[in-house]
Amino acid sequence: MSTYESTPKGAEGSVTVDGAEVRYFDHAPAPATAAGDDRTPIVLVHGTGGSTQKHYAYLLPLLATRQRVVSVDLAQPVPAGGTLTVEHLERQVTAVIEAVLPGHAVTLVGYSLGSVVASTVAAQHPGLVRNLVLVAGWIATDTQQQLRNRVWHELREAGSSALGAYTAFCAFGGPYLAHVTLEQLAPVLSAAQPSDFDALQMGLNQRVDISGLVPRIEATTLIVGCTHDQMVPVRHSKALFGAIRDARYTEIESGHAVVFERPAQLVQIIDQFNESPARYAAGSIIPMARP
Repeated sequence: MSTYESTPKGAEGSVTVDGAEVRYFDHAPAPATAAGDDRTPIVLVHGTGGSTQKHYAYLLPLLATRQRVVSVDLAQPVPAGGTLTVEHLERQVTAVIEAVLPGHAVTLVGYSLGSVVASTVAAQHPGLVRNLVLVAGWIATDTQQQLRNRVWHELREAGSSALGAYTAFCAFGGPYLAHVTLEQLAPVLSAAQPSDFDALQMGLNQRVDISGLVPRIEATTLIVGCTHDQMVPVRHSKALFGAIRDARYTEIESGHAVVFERPAQLVQIIDQFNESPARYAAGSIIPMARP
């Protein structure tokens, strides 16, 4: 199983937010094409414990063949420790957009916790976000998510070697796991213990509640649910679909780890939406592609 952790290429830079250095990667189509020039730039926000390298190393270069793409690496605010908030991460994404794409409204793509952050940016800064893609996102953490999160913290605090297996069990869909071997999963099963910043993000996941913000989103929105998701069950994506006025909905046959299970399909969905965001009317349920 590949985790697509190649080094991102393209222009690299950083902005400082709350004392933290927030890195970004900026890719433009090469050679530049008329289609790439005409399309809205895409900004990618990764999920919990992720980065551009971990979650978007496959997606980013493919999307960048058709339009400009900027990916944000979320960072731990300084001073370290304390409580991480959605607002901390929202300020980081907003700062990158304003620094790298001044005067541009973007297509903001969030995956998992990145969807929570992207939703917050879109609600708080409507002038910055023209289009919005929320992949495996949610509005408010429920009991099922809190129980999984509690087990994760207990395994980490105990230094348990079972944390990798538990993460894989929760992240990947049942059909996917049925067709891979333990040897293929070895990179996940033997992964290093999560960092302090990873733990802060998991702590934030326990407290998410953006129910007051989501109805304020004005962007043309695509919701992507993952049919076999155990971390953020698909009911959460359906709740986002119902709460956002200008939203359309589709699903991918995948677990939560869609960026590894179905990356090419996800690229196609994002690329087609950015090409023509209004292709499907608000309220549409887009037929699921069958790979």
